[in-house]
Amino acid sequence: MSPFYFPQRRVVVCAAALALLAAGCAAPGGDSEADSTQAANKCAGSATVKLQDTVKDKSAEEREAALLEQAKNTNGGTINLYTEVNDPTVITDPFEEKYGDLTVSVYRAGSEQIRERVLQESQANFAGADIIELDALEMAIINDNGLLAPSESPFLEGVTDSAKFGNFTGDRLSYIVPVWNTTIIPDPEAPQSFEDLANPRFKGKLALEGSDVFWFASMVNYLQTQGKSKDEAVQLFKDIAANSAITDGHTTTTDLVVAGQYGIAANNYIHRIRELQGKGAPLQFVPVKVPVVAEVTGIAVPCASANPAGALLLQDFILGPEGQQAFIDDDRTPSNEKMAEASFGGVDIEPIETDVEAISKEYSDWSDLWQSVIHSGGQG
Repeated sequence: MSPFYFPQRRVVVCAAALALLAAGCAAPGGDSEADSTQAANKCAGSATVKLQDTVKDKSAEEREAALLEQAKNTNGGTINLYTEVNDPTVITDPFEEKYGDLTVSVYRAGSEQIRERVLQESQANFAGADIIELDALEMAIINDNGLLAPSESPFLEGVTDSAKFGNFTGDRLSYIVPVWNTTIIPDPEAPQSFEDLANPRFKGKLALEGSDVFWFASMVNYLQTQGKSKDEAVQLFKDIAANSAITDGHTTTTDLVVAGQYGIAANNYIHRIRELQGKGAPLQFVPVKVPVVAEVTGIAVPCASANPAGALLLQDFILGPEGQQAFIDDDRTPSNEKMAEASFGGVDIEPIETDVEAISKEYSDWSDLWQSVIHSGGQG
């Protein structure tokens, strides 16, 4: 898919804007504090923030009615959603069914692609995304550039504290755990700790997904709270990588474990495991005996949204009970604290604490360190 392809619509961008878009954005986080300050000041007077001020004191019903009326009369009732989720129709279909006058136009790509696109469009003064959904690490980078309006919704109260950020809010969580194929690795031979993944008995059977910078950084920081030095924590990852084939993509990695190409994979999403278990796959991830990292996928409305009313309405829908239940129905974990308990099927999961914003500010260093880890001994 072209990075500038929009399903369901055509986009005309002036030649000057295209030239700016093509120039790219080399480094996460922007070029200077002045750029971030300028963007933040621009956001303060944006249509998005002005609309938030208009509806903030309304009841939930009055807010919904006001946003709907304005949304359907803006941009032809189209809301442009940039998202990393594999199947956006899980949310967009029930939303469009509920609000028949509105259409969600989806641009789907990886988190890094979305982040780069948003930054490039900002440089070109082009209002592309009305609402953005991507992982919190990339969202924090966009936020550092001052491009996001403050989080504001009547459904924020139900969101778990770990998913609340100033200008974006987690709408779903992805918990990362090892998974093994029980026909290759019987439960008694399963890992008993994270350190156990460095055991030579897993050599040639272990897969390690190679894009997980946030998981790696979170784990290294956590292991330091448990008595390891940073060097010792990184060396543990190098030892695990020496046992591992380096794979690309969480979905692909878990599928390869199902197929028996690998007996075990170190970093997999619980929602994908449970989905495959429901189809009869011989997978197991419990009891969970390793620290669990919860990746937060966030949602935010840009300051420059072309349809801020539609964006706020879609955000409310996603963070509200209908959207959160849609995630559960899709075997995903919603950010609503009470509803999240229903997504694990009774398995007790307590993720470790992570500092998303601190990791985002050191993203380049963590990424370089992760690359040195997976290239130090990984088998391909």
